[in-house]
Amino acid sequence: MLSYDRHRSEEKENSEKNKLPSCYTNPDSVDAWRHRRMLEHLLPVTKEYPESTWLTVGDGKFGSDAFFLQDHVADVVATSISAYTLEIAHSKGFIKKYAAENAEAFSLSDNAVDFVLCKESFHHFPRPALGFYEMLRIARKGVALIEPIEGSGKPLALLKSFVKKTLRHDITEEFEPSGNFLYRLSIRETEKMLIALEHRCLAWKGINDFWYPPFGSADANHLSLGLVGTRFGIGAQNMLAGARLLNYGLAVVFCFKEDPSPQLRSTLRKSGFAVIDLPVNPYLRERPVPVQTNQGKASSGTARLSQEQEALRSARETG
Repeated sequence: MLSYDRHRSEEKENSEKNKLPSCYTNPDSVDAWRHRRMLEHLLPVTKEYPESTWLTVGDGKFGSDAFFLQDHVADVVATSISAYTLEIAHSKGFIKKYAAENAEAFSLSDNAVDFVLCKESFHHFPRPALGFYEMLRIARKGVALIEPIEGSGKPLALLKSFVKKTLRHDITEEFEPSGNFLYRLSIRETEKMLIALEHRCLAWKGINDFWYPPFGSADANHLSLGLVGTRFGIGAQNMLAGARLLNYGLAVVFCFKEDPSPQLRSTLRKSGFAVIDLPVNPYLRERPVPVQTNQGKASSGTARLSQEQEALRSARETG
């Protein structure tokens, strides 16, 4: 598909230019802080499952999401539509395992890993529903999404749109420069897809971000214009969203395939998540095990992920 081809081309170009993300090159920058801040919302679950195995999806920014997770869980495999940038991150020792995978047709067997993370990539998928079902298929415990969220009409939504277009020179909110339609996540539609598969719980939290490129390289550990401006942008949006005058820009969503423990439920609620128990189908006496078919093949020239969990441990490792 055209959008996948463009993403492959973009990742190849980034690899040729060695455009490493700020988490590697400038970890004290505002840009690196922004992304850590989003990923830290995963910590209630990683602390509950410190020995869990994870797979990241659309991690073409040199495996930066896997890089974060490696310090918090037992095992992580970074994947993207190509391996161009992942090979470089692996060769430099930033990530331990990687593979090229199409999120709409993983080569993995059912329940191959404990959790799947998709951060700011789901909205790029040309067929996001396929990608969502595939992520659920290969995850044993659940799927975590950090994605733009669809919102209802709020009084200041048009003002936010104007500010984004002015600061970032966006020409549309429906499409992105990579060529894809910007598929914003709907919490209600996500609930419905989980209910249809007889899954029982979803937890979600609205968050905001503020990205103004000139602020990205500023020092996040000391008072700077970039840090103050970014924090002000996030804080103003949080205040307006709390007053229901503005939609949250992003959502952190956990789609659980098994009921979370009371302790995890409590931790999530204390962290600002809404924990939603999904209805049980009264016409089914026993909850069926979802039957999902394995599709697709791993791309050639990469560390291949086989059908079993044991094979994940043999994916390319440093040393």
